Amino acid sequence: MILAICYGWLSGFNPPVIRALLALSLWQILSLKKIFLSSWQIINRIIAILLFIDPFMILAESFWLSCYAVICLIFITHWFPSKSSKYPQQTYLWQLVKLQCLLTLLLLPIQFLIFNGISGTSIMANLIAIPTISFITFPAVLLMLLMSFFDFFYLAIWFGMIAEKSISGLFILLTQLSGYWFAIADGFYLLSGIGWLMVIIWQTMLWRSYLLSLIVVILIALSPMIKRQSYNWRVDMLDVGHGLAVVITKGKSAIVYDTGAMWQNSSAAELIILPFLQWHNLTVEGIIISHEHNDHIGGLAILKQYFPNAWLMSSSNRLSNNYICTSGNQLSWQGLQLAVLWPNKVLDDVDQSAMNARSCVIRISDNRYSILLTGDLERKQEELLVLDKNKILSSTILQTPHHGSNTSSYYPFLAKVNPELSLASVARYNPWKLPSNKALSRYQDLNLSYRLTSISGQISVSFYDKKWLLETMREEIKPRWYHDWFGALPNYR
Repeated sequence: MILAICYGWLSGFNPPVIRALLALSLWQILSLKKIFLSSWQIINRIIAILLFIDPFMILAESFWLSCYAVICLIFITHWFPSKSSKYPQQTYLWQLVKLQCLLTLLLLPIQFLIFNGISGTSIMANLIAIPTISFITFPAVLLMLLMSFFDFFYLAIWFGMIAEKSISGLFILLTQLSGYWFAIADGFYLLSGIGWLMVIIWQTMLWRSYLLSLIVVILIALSPMIKRQSYNWRVDMLDVGHGLAVVITKGKSAIVYDTGAMWQNSSAAELIILPFLQWHNLTVEGIIISHEHNDHIGGLAILKQYFPNAWLMSSSNRLSNNYICTSGNQLSWQGLQLAVLWPNKVLDDVDQSAMNARSCVIRISDNRYSILLTGDLERKQEELLVLDKNKILSSTILQTPHHGSNTSSYYPFLAKVNPELSLASVARYNPWKLPSNKALSRYQDLNLSYRLTSISGQISVSFYDKKWLLETMREEIKPRWYHDWFGALPNYR
């Protein structure tokens, strides 16, 4: 227990360590008082104590990962006990491989739920990483600290070098293995239970007596893979924070309008857009860039890397466009009509960037329902559109121009578009306080409904033959009880 507390102190008492220490403390108390409980009784009490101490721990995915992993370990211990052998080294290696394989199978449901995929090399990585950290890195770090405490300078440096080399070598190896990640589509989620199903069937010998029933169960698990979509087409405004990413879907094909922002070490494309596309098993056939601000074009290179055959449309001469976004151009895609309304022409200067005023404005229609995508269009361009395109501006859905900035969404434009619903992509707590209260008041004055990603999360609109249906991540798609507490605040406060 003393060693565990010392380790907790070295690690900074982060939440997983605190959970482990509380669990170990409970086990120590039960042992000292000679109270004998089963493993399941102990884990139940540990979870209860943890939630009593910190109820908000229930919101942490790491908490559920830890609890689920421990439950899997208990299950494995009871159903697959270790067996002695004449060759202890072979027994140890076999038990380690068996444990990793069983854990990989049993952890599939929570892995699919949280990560939407699985690593193809996790077993190999754990077989290498766990012994390396346990028997080389961690002892070397402890010995380095001990040598430093007793002022053995050269020994401290030597043990420090061992720890550093073991970690750097491990990361070089894990980097090589990290590329083997398999993302899953939503239709495969029921298959995540196949790990538990296989283990239970094998252990209980059910396959001997109920083979036909088991085949039926597996076929039911496979059925979502062949389900057909009921809607004709769909529009998803993804929750990418400050930026814009809209996915237009028809069947298993998609067009992405804007790609979110690129940050120092990551991007919205990697963290949000690609997982969404992979989860829905979509192939991107086209990419439209409204203009060249980072929050709209940041993920373009990454998307092109994953979908090299996707065509590109923009209003910038600096990009390798397959289609030029200029007023009057039209494109037919999967039975939908894409009509370019703005800008009137592409800039002649190749070195000049396409900014807000040259946002690529596109109206996508199925001849009954439509969506108007506006990028960061501003008031002057809205006025020109009202003068030149007033007969074709009317749309079912409007992507709120410029994230609801006060420099856009003026009365004449909103009145001509007259959308049944407006969708604004905005970040909570953004420094520009978007959407502007003045802009929102104009929607309210015209009795126009609107939704914000900062409050609703991802916003999805499905179009059918005679109706359209709105779903939002925090209300309908994946609601959680605490969203009413933490997700229903005013627009930017």
